Amino acid sequence: MISIEGLSKRLGNFQFGPLNLQVGEGEVLVVLGENGSGKTTLLNLIAGILKPDKGRIFLNQNLLNDIPIEKRRVAYVFQKLYLFPHLNVFANITFGLRRRRRQQRKGDRIVDISTTRTGEIISMLGIDSSLLSRDIQSLSAGEQQKVALARALVIEPHLLLMDEPLTNLDIVSKINLMQELRKILTKVKIPVIYVTHYPNEAFGLADKILILNNGSIIEEGTKDEVMLRPKTQFTKMLIRTIWF
Repeated sequence: MISIEGLSKRLGNFQFGPLNLQVGEGEVLVVLGENGSGKTTLLNLIAGILKPDKGRIFLNQNLLNDIPIEKRRVAYVFQKLYLFPHLNVFANITFGLRRRRRQQRKGDRIVDISTTRTGEIISMLGIDSSLLSRDIQSLSAGEQQKVALARALVIEPHLLLMDEPLTNLDIVSKINLMQELRKILTKVKIPVIYVTHYPNEAFGLADKILILNNGSIIEEGTKDEVMLRPKTQFTKMLIRTIWF
């Protein structure tokens, strides 16, 4: 579980927060808002890219505020995927394991857990074995998204952050991958915070929705609560864009 208490950050003239939220194990929170509403700021504060002015961030009851980025056990899938063009698919997926290699004794054998985990993730994401030796540039946009997600998950994170990962896809690829992504996220069994400015994505993927505007929460609840009983005019306008 991730729990945030009174989180705030001043960036020039922009005031983010204070903000409180909780996301349970296996729960997908989608943060919905327009560009400049503070969505990426929230993710960067959780990941440790930005340091909060005030507030506390707990992951599995551990305070993250002073923990370095590389030790937070937080995976981050950016809008730009940052895949390595000089590495093939398998090398991209396993890149983050180079620092996290660990072994576990089973009977008289030493089993490399990271290899086992990699196979499980590749299978779960439906990445065909024929793709593993291919160059990144030869993949479709949707296939590259899966590689980026696999690379994030093989390190066994305790939290997954996703910053508008479907933005650069064409509409057909986005619809197809969104359907797959929802199935995948239900299998991950860790908290997921996914940000977008597209209401269709939010209501298609979320267990819970949080709507940001000018750095403040203006609505939050389950996707059914937000869709069927919106509390603000801003939310009502967003919902209309889904249907019309």
